[in-house]
Amino acid sequence: MQLEKKYSLKKICSLLGCISTTTKKVEIDNICSIDNPKKNGLSYLLNSKNINSINKSDISILITSSLLAKKITKPCIISKEPLYLFSQFVNYCLKNKKNGLLSLKKNSNQIIHSTSDIGKNVVLGEDIHIGKNCKIFPNVVINDGTFIADNVIIHPGVIIGSDGFGLVLHKDSWKKVPQIGNVIIDSNVEIGSNTVIDKAAIDSTIIESNVKIDNQVHIAHNVIIGENTAIAACVGIAGSTKIGKNCTIGGGTGINGHINIVDNVHIHGMAMVTKSINKPGQYASGTTIEPAASWRRNQARYKNLDKIAKLVLTKNDGENNE
Repeated sequence: MQLEKKYSLKKICSLLGCISTTTKKVEIDNICSIDNPKKNGLSYLLNSKNINSINKSDISILITSSLLAKKITKPCIISKEPLYLFSQFVNYCLKNKKNGLLSLKKNSNQIIHSTSDIGKNVVLGEDIHIGKNCKIFPNVVINDGTFIADNVIIHPGVIIGSDGFGLVLHKDSWKKVPQIGNVIIDSNVEIGSNTVIDKAAIDSTIIESNVKIDNQVHIAHNVIIGENTAIAACVGIAGSTKIGKNCTIGGGTGINGHINIVDNVHIHGMAMVTKSINKPGQYASGTTIEPAASWRRNQARYKNLDKIAKLVLTKNDGENNE
């Protein structure tokens, strides 16, 4: 996020009530993520896995813990709650910024190609782009900063660019983390009715070309969907997950956050994906339908599987020792 003015390290420390690791004169004019570092940028760091790349990057200031700051060559603002303080500074920068949805009436901050068809009661935010030959059905909401390429179909009730579910715990209370990213939708994408695509926390939630999304799908912040992937109805994809190209995801599937799924993966309906999938192929989970009485018996036995396994192992060990 580009800021309207520059902020010095001294000024930021004063605003946040913190100390820094240097007295050098350092200024920032944008807010960025550690995954997409920018010159004169401010970000935050919660763990050590990106330290080497951060030290080589153009990031100017980091908010982090005293322990991690010892390993970082960049100027740091010290805090026991880096994400909370980062959120506080972003909120300070946003407090005077206009934040609201515009009507369908076009303004200088909207680029809507003349060949695209915008339905009734579509609500458009600031700084949006809608390309050629798009069809936006009634009652769609397209929030600030959304980029939509050519030949995109968006069915009724879709919301694009809503806030991601970003929270930080502070003094036993959940505090909202401002979501300042956007959504990018590439060409030839179709999005089914009442689907919601959240904007990224800082960077972009990305739907690549020729992706097909059914009704009532939730795509959380920072997700990337690879090209030519098809997603059936009622799928939920948690934040920061990356799904590869040419994948299919069956209806009702739940996908955990912060995982990667490679290209050419096909997930059966109602699956629960809790970890990364590193090899192409067919995947399924859960139990199939059966008579209720049989299901109850099997569930009762399932609870005793560990005990049964130990009995079998004990018996086998005894036979082997004879």
